[in-house]
Amino acid sequence: MRRARRQRKHFNILQLLRLLIVLAVCGLIWLGIDHFVHRQKITVTAPALVMRQAPNSSKAIVTVTKNKTVTYLQQKNGWDKVRYHGRTGWLPTWLIHSDYNATTATNRLAEQTIVIDPGHGGSDSGALATNDTEEKRYTLKMALALKQQLKSSYARVILTRDSDQTVALASRPALANKRGASLFISFHFDSTPVANTASGFTAYYYHAASKPFAKALSKSLSGLGLTNRGTAYGNFQVIRDSQMPAVLLEMGYINDYTDYQYISSATYQQHVAQLVYEGLQRYTAN
Repeated sequence: MRRARRQRKHFNILQLLRLLIVLAVCGLIWLGIDHFVHRQKITVTAPALVMRQAPNSSKAIVTVTKNKTVTYLQQKNGWDKVRYHGRTGWLPTWLIHSDYNATTATNRLAEQTIVIDPGHGGSDSGALATNDTEEKRYTLKMALALKQQLKSSYARVILTRDSDQTVALASRPALANKRGASLFISFHFDSTPVANTASGFTAYYYHAASKPFAKALSKSLSGLGLTNRGTAYGNFQVIRDSQMPAVLLEMGYINDYTDYQYISSATYQQHVAQLVYEGLQRYTAN
């Protein structure tokens, strides 16, 4: 009898211990969920953002105004998937804490991720001017001028290189694809076997989907002093391997005396940046 009582007592203690363990685990789980939920709350400090159906989508769901709180779900290609008032959509991560105001800035340029590719670099000098100046020098200057110009647009801008460094051709579109770029622009300068035999600039595209982008930039660049040679199909790896609208801009013949006077001019570089910026505004608005 006494043995049976001891067994029952031992059994009750084990039950109590199991219950305590279950309660402790449940408590930890509850604390973890509570912590996770609160950690995932984001307060939007931008004046106003449009929540989109998908990253880079034109479909608007709702406008989220300043100091409103959204629930973070995941991130993809620089966009945050969030829940707001029972609706799920996407916000550009780089705009959430900016002073961008969707109610006054009407164009879609702010929501774009733009990869700018200064052609060549490092051990790859590119074409040479008649005075042996290297192409890579001016592609970088032009890319940096465009990046500076785009600062006021709120767009997310990524450079494939920002100094005189060697960057493999394949890695340039790979970077754009990985970062979820919506647009890709590669700067280059043309050259001919015989100097001073060609002049002007050309916008190249590879995929048919990139042709309207090339046309938009070509049209905008018509304000330059050099001859606009229009758009053309070009089988270049940097635009062939890009999964978004991609254009390669040959902004003059570096071994032509007249073109080189433009190419080497800071005024020309700034002018190109301004006109490309305007072309981007029109293209993204449409």
